[in-house]
Amino acid sequence: MPESPAINWQDLYRQRQDIADRFGDIWDLPLDKRYHLVLSRHGAEGSRLIEVGAGDRGLESKMRGYWGDLEYSSCDIDETYPHEFGHYDDISGEFDVACAFELIEHMPLGDAYAMLCKLHEVITPGGKLLLTTPNIYYPPAFLRDATHITPFCYDELGAVVQLAGFRVTHLYRLHHDSVIKKFLKRFVFYPLYRIVGIDFSKQIMLVAEKPG
Repeated sequence: MPESPAINWQDLYRQRQDIADRFGDIWDLPLDKRYHLVLSRHGAEGSRLIEVGAGDRGLESKMRGYWGDLEYSSCDIDETYPHEFGHYDDISGEFDVACAFELIEHMPLGDAYAMLCKLHEVITPGGKLLLTTPNIYYPPAFLRDATHITPFCYDELGAVVQLAGFRVTHLYRLHHDSVIKKFLKRFVFYPLYRIVGIDFSKQIMLVAEKPG
C-alpha cells in the first residue's frame, strides 16, 4: 500500500481560513434534508459514479431513481457485498462524480487526505466530489460510534478537500425531522443552541469540484 502523502500544515491552515471566510460559521451553513437529494442535483443520465465506503451498494438504486441510467462503481474493504474495488488505492478509470458518505471520520487524517488525492486523480475535470461526516457541533453524532477516529469540523473538512486539489462549492447542514421537531429546533430552541455552541443538525455535507 502506498505511503500517505504528507500534509503541509501551513497550507492546510490557509485553506481552512478560505473556507471560513467564504462560508462563515456553522450557523451560516444552509440546511438541506438528505444526502441523496443533494447528490441528485450533481449528476444526470449517463453519469459515471464511484462510491467509496459503499456498504450494500444501495445508493445505486437510489440514483437510478433520480438520473435513470448511470455507470455505478463501488469501493469498500468489507467483502460482504461485491465491489469493483477493495481499497481506494485500487480505484482506476474515470468518473464524473465521486462520493463517500459517513466514511472520512473513520480514517486517520493522513489516510483521509490520501483518499481525497486518489479521487482527484480519477475524477474528470469539472467533476464533483460529495462527502458527508458527523457534525461535531452535534456531539452525539461523532462520539456515539467507537470506530470514529477523526472529528472533522466543517472548515477542516473543506480545507483538506481543497488541499487535495478540489474547490469547495457548497457546504450544508443536513437535518430531517418531523414538522413539530423541526419547528422547535429551528426556531424555539435556536437561541439556546447558539448560546451553548451546539447544533441540531447531525451531519455536514460538502460538495466540491475538480477545476477544469
